[in-house]
Amino acid sequence: MQKINKNKFEYILSSINGRKPFSYGKSRVSKSKRITYYMHSRSAYMPGQPEIFTNSSLSSLGKGLYRLENSLTRAYKLEQNLLLKQPIGKKYYYNSNQIYTYKEYYPYDDNALRLAINASYSQIYGNFHSMESERPIDLERRLRNGDITIKEFIRGLIKSKFYLKEYFEKVNQKRCIELLFKHILGRPLNDEEELRVNVELICAVGFEELADSLIDSPEYQEIFGENIVPYTRFWDSPTGSRTSSFINTALSQKGSATSDNVIYGSSLS
Repeated sequence: MQKINKNKFEYILSSINGRKPFSYGKSRVSKSKRITYYMHSRSAYMPGQPEIFTNSSLSSLGKGLYRLENSLTRAYKLEQNLLLKQPIGKKYYYNSNQIYTYKEYYPYDDNALRLAINASYSQIYGNFHSMESERPIDLERRLRNGDITIKEFIRGLIKSKFYLKEYFEKVNQKRCIELLFKHILGRPLNDEEELRVNVELICAVGFEELADSLIDSPEYQEIFGENIVPYTRFWDSPTGSRTSSFINTALSQKGSATSDNVIYGSSLS
């Protein structure tokens, strides 16, 4: 019988059992004198510095950030949105007006880190497994140390050489945008108008800026927040979903044994 990798088996088993989406939140306790120095054997002298590796509205304006919309303006909008204490995660018609998220804690132990990293690779790389030498180890170390959140880890994977090679250079613009929405927001495109807007955006500002706009969008913040790994949505008709979203989501999931780098005869509309 074929031997199954233990980490992958835990990830598959968790998905089947319908457990809460994978998350990891060590950055929230970084620089804490009571916790950080003892929580991880390999980070005894590495308290984490998320303010260095993560943009905020107080970050200095760097090169190429002179447009009206940039990473700093989006960071400011998201910070203001967090003050509303809106619920993180999918919302349904029976609770969307009654719930809010005051404060939520995420695990930061070794097992949670391993599961979150495996889930991130599976989601962002479209179930297409990279070689060990192709993995961005520096990003994993920063996540383990608490320098970055899951959200910034996702941003790094999207901009990695592996992703650019498989999902930007080898596909056309339409397929590239479809996969970005699937990998980052966990959903298909809503309609042709949304596709047209994003085609114009990727032509005007490039791939990385389009990816940043999706990761920094209110939709991403509302559904996944800073510490939840993106996942496929619209299987259970949450608030705001369309019938076409469920159908296109089902069409985009070709099976657990396939990956998104396979070129099919037709793409989703």
